Amino acid sequence: MWARAGLVLGFLLVWLIVLMPLKAVVMLAGPAGYSDVYGTVWDGRIYDLRLRNQTVRETRVGLRPAGLLTGQLSLDWQIEDDSLRGRGRADWSGGRVRLTGADFSVALDRLDAPDLPGLGGGERVQGRISELDWRNGTCRAAAGEVRTGALTGFDGPVLTGQLACRDGVLVVDFAGRSDRLELDGEAVFGAQAVDWRVTARTEMSDMADMLALAGFERDGDVWQREGRRAYDGNP
Repeated sequence: MWARAGLVLGFLLVWLIVLMPLKAVVMLAGPAGYSDVYGTVWDGRIYDLRLRNQTVRETRVGLRPAGLLTGQLSLDWQIEDDSLRGRGRADWSGGRVRLTGADFSVALDRLDAPDLPGLGGGERVQGRISELDWRNGTCRAAAGEVRTGALTGFDGPVLTGQLACRDGVLVVDFAGRSDRLELDGEAVFGAQAVDWRVTARTEMSDMADMLALAGFERDGDVWQREGRRAYDGNP
């Protein structure tokens, strides 16, 4: 009798897990901004999800069953928006969050990039995250690259960057060089905001004028600009 009862309860538990609505999981995870949720945890969609002051039109998630056997939550994710796209895998276990195999494409108008004359906000930055390992809010490992040709429209360089962890914080170092302009800099993703700096070098007077118009300040032979953007959208 007890064996039958246990078997029935076991099948019931499996049935509940298989058909578990994604909305129930989202609600249990705590308050979050979104307009609606559809589907199950195995194939669900979240609409207008708010992520650090950014709204993503559609986010698709699919739980990986094998991850449950190892005591961690593993899922495949995909985001679709007019100015932001991406997909990859995420693993949660205790205070650890790990992203792997992630590709993304984001428009510059989603970023606090320098406002260079002739540079449209629709220009895109592409990237791949091979690994991003967060433990208790600290960056423990990062590997990947970013790339953009947004500056080539006015003879600027193609910029490429590498992801790394520095003192527990995610950092992207980038650089690029063309016949008319050389750039390098970094973006530091702190707990509350992104801090960035850019250093430019050029021997072309028209490029120097463009840098001045974009808010760069001259320091000897180089032009410099830095900025900060809080995740809540405030300066």
